[in-house]
Amino acid sequence: MRQKPTRLVSVLGVLVLLLGSGCATTKKKPSVAEAPPPVPVSGTDLDQTNVEKVRSGETLKAYPIGRYVDPNDANVMHESHVVYRKEASASWNLAPNAPTVVPLGPVLAVSDGATQPNPLPAELEQKVAEQNQLMAALIEQNEALAAELGKLGKELTDLRGRATPGETKGGK
Repeated sequence: MRQKPTRLVSVLGVLVLLLGSGCATTKKKPSVAEAPPPVPVSGTDLDQTNVEKVRSGETLKAYPIGRYVDPNDANVMHESHVVYRKEASASWNLAPNAPTVVPLGPVLAVSDGATQPNPLPAELEQKVAEQNQLMAALIEQNEALAAELGKLGKELTDLRGRATPGETKGGK
């Protein structure tokens, strides 16, 4: 009979320990203040022109749509509105037009094909000069002909003004 009270005492002791540990309060650690947002550093933000060199923005288009009857339900009419469609997503620019350094012996030069015009071959330059000369000659001829037509038109009006009414009808 003696074993039963010891078992009871040991079971009660375990229960007290379990219940006591569940009620124990723990000290809350003081909350760590969140770090303030980072301060922008001068020279790290890209301006709009440099952003386009690094990443191309998405392309949006607006399509105005007039009134129409819903094709799925003839009892529903849609009022005119604008539909926006994303034509191209934003993407990284993997082929920028960055200047390239071209070694020219002891001297280095910066070559940027996007800003320098293509040099014309000598034959093409000669043809362009000939065409410019021909165009200048045509303009001169056109101006001379226009002046001659003006003179002839003036003489014609003078002749008509001097003509008698009987002469203009074909009578002599």
